[in-house]
Amino acid sequence: MTGSRPLPRVVVLGGGLSGASVAYALARTKAFEVTVVERGPTLGGLAGSFEREGHFYPLGYHHILHRDRTLLFFLDRIGALSSVEWRRIRMLFRVNERLYNLANPADFLAFPMSLADKARFTWMMARAFGKSDWSDWQDKSAVELLDAWSGPGVRAALFEPLSRLKFELPCQEVSGAWLGARLHHREGSAPLGYIPGANWTKVLCEGITQLVAEQGVALRTSAAVAGLLKSDDQVRAVELVNGEQIEADIVVSTIPAEVYMGLAPEETTPQLADIRYTALVSVICASKKKVSPDFYWMNLASLDRAACGVFLLNSLNPTIGAPGDSCVNFVTHLNNRSRPLFAKSDQELISLYLEDFQAIFGFDLEPFWTNVARVPMYSPVFGRGYRNPPPRSSRFPNVYFAGNYRTFPSIVSTGTALFSGVETAEVILADHGLPADLSQEIRSFRR
Repeated sequence: MTGSRPLPRVVVLGGGLSGASVAYALARTKAFEVTVVERGPTLGGLAGSFEREGHFYPLGYHHILHRDRTLLFFLDRIGALSSVEWRRIRMLFRVNERLYNLANPADFLAFPMSLADKARFTWMMARAFGKSDWSDWQDKSAVELLDAWSGPGVRAALFEPLSRLKFELPCQEVSGAWLGARLHHREGSAPLGYIPGANWTKVLCEGITQLVAEQGVALRTSAAVAGLLKSDDQVRAVELVNGEQIEADIVVSTIPAEVYMGLAPEETTPQLADIRYTALVSVICASKKKVSPDFYWMNLASLDRAACGVFLLNSLNPTIGAPGDSCVNFVTHLNNRSRPLFAKSDQELISLYLEDFQAIFGFDLEPFWTNVARVPMYSPVFGRGYRNPPPRSSRFPNVYFAGNYRTFPSIVSTGTALFSGVETAEVILADHGLPADLSQEIRSFRR
């Protein structure tokens, strides 16, 4: 209470990282009563974990980006940043049954692309590294960017396969701004971080949960939303599947846009109804067999396997799992959840990925456990002309939005999800005449 006036009641839909960060940013001001509603048993969303034989593993590959200032800020805030260690990793491309490490001069020269195109590729990467604002490319396709900056040869040899691996789309249908942002961040060339002796995403999610709880946020986990109760152009309450109603003065939706539109079909906010999501299949296996050659990230650019990529998780974090374990993550990005692979049984998926492994490495992996994860709405399809929806609903004045569909053209990461929540919280604070300084703290943060 402030005097005799009750605090505005905020209900956050979704306890992923964007939901947790918007709750934290609002609750720390002590000007709101905040509740987070999450259908899963814990906060974290896509950064969740699973346990096998006393060890914790991510649902899929996750790494700490060297320049992800928001993630580093929150790791510092929960007291975990000092534990982070950094490693340079090997990223491989498999083309025509051969593996190439493009950071290795000999492999780069041997890669099936002309010398002139290799020179153009090198120039394009240097040029993209120096460009941080890609808004001038948001109405143009990846084809226009690549052909203008490097030429059709580079696009055909390298980026058309990568575009299909990520979205199952040709470069012509992918945003030039999104691709430019990916080139600018250079994920594979800078050191990646991990926390020895731990699964760092579990450390982050547990730390964030404690952080928001310390600010007085009410956490309603294992609580699915059944509907939104509306009147007088406002969302007045959130109804749970058990029939309980949580009254709200402000609602922040961090759930996928498709799910929110199902709860509020009358929503008119621009761009929101047009968002479509890729789907993800992630299978993690543990084996006692040593995997060679060493790598962390392998792109299967020949497009002839069920998997899009293979990650050797113990190459980045040697302490993951038990000593001597090889921890292999097979990943397939699908254009949508209706694709046939997404509906295959666990055993069918495992069999396909183990066939991939045998074809690539020449021996059987023989895992002693496997974990299958399917994410039906993983990442927005960043097509040509994609626009972030505004943070405020144009239909309901007390509804706001945060999530990975509002982070374009930045690469989707744990840090962008966290910052999306911070940005939306600051819009709410401004609408209530309150100061906001968390985003500035993040921008000025240095390791």
